Amino acid sequence: MSSLALFLLQIAVIVLVTGLCGVLLGKLGQPPVVGEMLGGILLGRSVFGYAAPHLIAQLFPLNSLHTLSLVSELGMVLYLFLEGMNLDFEAVWKQRQTALKISMLSMVVPFVLGCGLALGMYRSFQGTNANWVAFLLFVGVSLSTTAFPVLARMLRDRGTGDKKLDMLALVCAAIADVVGWMLLAVALMMDKAGVSPWMLVLKMFLLVLFGAFLLGVVRPALARLVRWRGAPNISQLLLAVFLVFILFCAFATERLGVHALFGAFLAGMCIPRLHHWHRQLDRTIHPLVSVLLLPVFFAVTGIHTEFRDLGGKSVLLWFLVLLVVAIAGKIGGTYYGARKSNLPQRESLLLGFLMNTRGLVDLVVVNLAFQAGAINTQLFTILVLVALITTAMTAPALKFLKKKPEVQEPAAAG
Repeated sequence: MSSLALFLLQIAVIVLVTGLCGVLLGKLGQPPVVGEMLGGILLGRSVFGYAAPHLIAQLFPLNSLHTLSLVSELGMVLYLFLEGMNLDFEAVWKQRQTALKISMLSMVVPFVLGCGLALGMYRSFQGTNANWVAFLLFVGVSLSTTAFPVLARMLRDRGTGDKKLDMLALVCAAIADVVGWMLLAVALMMDKAGVSPWMLVLKMFLLVLFGAFLLGVVRPALARLVRWRGAPNISQLLLAVFLVFILFCAFATERLGVHALFGAFLAGMCIPRLHHWHRQLDRTIHPLVSVLLLPVFFAVTGIHTEFRDLGGKSVLLWFLVLLVVAIAGKIGGTYYGARKSNLPQRESLLLGFLMNTRGLVDLVVVNLAFQAGAINTQLFTILVLVALITTAMTAPALKFLKKKPEVQEPAAAG
């Protein structure tokens, strides 16, 4: 079989399996991303690879994984662009005091707990690039993330029954996302900078300078361009301009030694939130990313996931400890911040479960940590399962705790 034929077959199988799993899990009340994540794991060595090893070995030979990885990276670049583009700065600013307190506590508590656990895990789970500070940061970030896009989709489909609480959850998730990406950028820079503090400082300075240039200069220029070309639809030329801008920003941060994903996220933050342009650009790019490119990312993640790595009492114990700490730290930190902000108990607990949605963002963190050589395959598998389980918890909790709609009493018969 030629390389092209194999590649086309791989993409077809990946889209089919992840799509079917997304539909089936959707019937059970789960967001589609949970099913797609599960579909990627099914295609890996742990399930189909165990049941039909020769078939999976022929379908996903080792020499073909590099191409699939590049396709998944492109998908993640466009996904991070969409995530940055959909951040609502105005909503964040309106609820900055309450949301900032809640989101910071929802991150600080699991982050500190995760870093504390990482101190005891380092010798057993360190990767090929031994850097204990980066290891601590990666584990801390992976336990403290919130998947803003998954949460937005879940609230749009079901909601809590309280629009103000829905908006507060999205604003808190947006703030946590931005802080999480900043911490992840520091972890990647420390991992690559080695022992040179000057190189680390220089990279951080250049990243901040690049971000300030994009938000302070490029964002207003794009707004003027969009208003100047104030047509109701995005032309092919302007779409090409946006795509080149995304790829250039991703290239710039990759050359800075951080990662291409950060450039794509910054590029998304530069897109002006003019209603028809913003929505149409999202509708143009999002279907390609969600239907074709993200499933490849899930499959590449699933191929590296190996349940047999959990063998042994010590590894299984660490998995249970990380899972409990991830859930308790995220929900507990959010609950405490919400109660300090005078939210009722039920709403505070519901907000905690919503912020516990890790989803795709946590998979990105785990994959970046694995690619950087900061963690080994055992911890990679553990953190992937933590992301899957905590995301799957949200829908049942939302159904159980959501505010019931008020039923009006029927008018008395005259």
